[in-house]
Amino acid sequence: MIMKSELKNVRDVMNRSIISVDKDDIIRTAVKKMVHGEIGAVIVTEKDKPIGILTERDILKFIATEKMDLDNKVENVMSTPLISIDSSSSLGEAADVMLTNNIRRLVIKEKDKYVGIISQRELQLFIIESR
Repeated sequence: MIMKSELKNVRDVMNRSIISVDKDDIIRTAVKKMVHGEIGAVIVTEKDKPIGILTERDILKFIATEKMDLDNKVENVMSTPLISIDSSSSLGEAADVMLTNNIRRLVIKEKDKYVGIISQRELQLFIIESR
């Protein structure tokens, strides 16, 4: 069992479950996956390679500025580039990357493989629970 005082990097806090959609999928499909998985974002892929992220915020911006068309393609709404950090990075480094890029979710990589995702909320919960 890992003690909270031993947690040093994003690997220890990240969510290892990555849910994805293809760039050609419609927004409705992505929303259903987000609701079913109780998550706020899905990774967008092209030929199984991650190329972006679709977040709740992306969807809200789209609805506010366009006709509400959930049959539009994910690629028209997703955020790019996909911003990531190495799994050995510290939680502080992850927070810095999120602040610098004004994002709430950060994809975690080990070598060239995406292995997890960490959210701003998960970082905040960890800090609160560590007190």
